Amino acid sequence: MTFAVALTLFPALPRDASAQGHGIDAVLGYLTITTAVAFGVMLLILLVALALHRGRDRVAHYTHGTRPRDRVAAIVAGAAVLFGIDAVAVVRSASALRSGFWRYPDGDPRAYRVEVTAQQWAWNFRYPGADGVFNTPDDVVTLNELRVPVGRPVYLQLTSKDVVHSFYLPNFRTKIDAIPGTVTRLWFEPKETGTFEIACAQHCGAWHYKMRAELTALTEDELGRWQGRAAADAALRYDAADREAHDGWPWMPAP
Repeated sequence: MTFAVALTLFPALPRDASAQGHGIDAVLGYLTITTAVAFGVMLLILLVALALHRGRDRVAHYTHGTRPRDRVAAIVAGAAVLFGIDAVAVVRSASALRSGFWRYPDGDPRAYRVEVTAQQWAWNFRYPGADGVFNTPDDVVTLNELRVPVGRPVYLQLTSKDVVHSFYLPNFRTKIDAIPGTVTRLWFEPKETGTFEIACAQHCGAWHYKMRAELTALTEDELGRWQGRAAADAALRYDAADREAHDGWPWMPAP
């Protein structure tokens, strides 16, 4: 039984709706299985010890584990866990990151760019208008509602107005902190349409639990129709004198 099939039969994680999430699920599956095997081995050792020593009239023998054979046993067990579980998980995680989450679409003309500003206790999303430039009069700004296309890279740059927040997309297996005074970045690629949860994974104050938004993945036609309506509404709401509403920034080049 593969880990993907196991998740279908015994769901423990949110549905993976991203093109890259399978790498994270594979690492989690590996850790789950190997940890279960290690637990089973330890349980078997305890059961054998109970069976062999049950009912016997023996004087307890205490040791501090300083004998050479005790040290060898500890080193072997520790090395088995370190190299058999931890090291393999690190290698597999690094591979998933290099092949997916760290390959930012900086030069991809298909990338759908959005600026995200966090605040207590909401998410502000800014889309460039027809000019493709942020923080200009034709920008579209939404509150707690992110709309993105299916089958294209979605590229986000994030900051915060007040404290540290954490932009978490459980269905896309990724998250990143939004930090005051700096700009962080994150990308993912939706593989199916639908509405998914956006959460804050960093405690940010008394009403942290209210900091929830929704991501809606749409087809290109659906997204185009929404953008047309949103652009018309944005033009009506734009106020050049409202400086607080102009919280965008020039898109930051890759470091």
